[in-house]
Amino acid sequence: MSERTYPSDPAEAGLALFLSWFGKHYARSTTVSAAAAGEATLSAQISVGRRWELAATVINTLAGEANLPWEAARAAVEQRLDAADHSIVLWAPPGAPLPAEEPGLSGLVAAIEEGVEIEDGRREVRRSVRLYLRRTSTTGSVVTVLGGLSASWAQFTNRVPGSFQLNSTALFRLPSSDDERSQLAERIVMAAGQPDVDDTQVVAAEDVWTANDLGEGRSYIVGTPLAATDERSASLRRNLRQLLREARAGRPAATGASTALVVLGAATYAADEKLTWALRGMDPSLYAGYDIIAVVADGLVKPLLQPVRQTLPWDAPLS
Repeated sequence: MSERTYPSDPAEAGLALFLSWFGKHYARSTTVSAAAAGEATLSAQISVGRRWELAATVINTLAGEANLPWEAARAAVEQRLDAADHSIVLWAPPGAPLPAEEPGLSGLVAAIEEGVEIEDGRREVRRSVRLYLRRTSTTGSVVTVLGGLSASWAQFTNRVPGSFQLNSTALFRLPSSDDERSQLAERIVMAAGQPDVDDTQVVAAEDVWTANDLGEGRSYIVGTPLAATDERSASLRRNLRQLLREARAGRPAATGASTALVVLGAATYAADEKLTWALRGMDPSLYAGYDIIAVVADGLVKPLLQPVRQTLPWDAPLS
């Protein structure tokens, strides 16, 4: 990997998580023997089990979305985490801001240190936030929602005494637990029992980001300052198509080594990532020739192309 600079190259985080998945899936050790970084790509030669070679290409679809304030904040958080000897990948939901100074930096680092591992191996990083619920009318039974709960407006219909506006702009991501999500909805419904129009009720909530423990090395912040919108999805397809063309043009001549393509992106929830959809809707010749293709978003590695077992050399029975 490259020397420690700030902000980091997110493609390095994508490669690290892919190799963690790869090693567990194939029960083989991996070592990066060489790596070369471009503006939005990372090419690496991987030694597998000390006798086989894997050529990996990581495409960072976030490179073109970064701006100066975002990169400065990424650098500030990463420096703090490295100084404290942490080694994690923190996934910021699309559009979520990062602190660049105190007391925000200390608050985020403390939340990361208190993060709890969930069933899939990721860590949930929780920070307390406030939601604001205001009654606009005594008629109707609906909540108009702005912010992170905007997709959940329907669950409040016919459950509240009047018409309300819910400001949840401080909330970017919900916890993985269905029970916790239901409890938050119930708190909002209970808060809607306020008596007067234009009175505002404060509802306590937690903004829950995900993180991966790397075990050793440095820390990475992965995300984008752009919110998840239809416009960003369309831009993602165009950007990914161009990056795939560049990766294909930059691939070395066939050497007999197995190959992997890793596509790194941002998503509020791994289940809602758009990279898989974008890849499957493209001309397959753009990513032809790879033995393994995987998407990395929201802390999870999702393999899209895997040969059947015992096809790749390190997966076949030893002679």
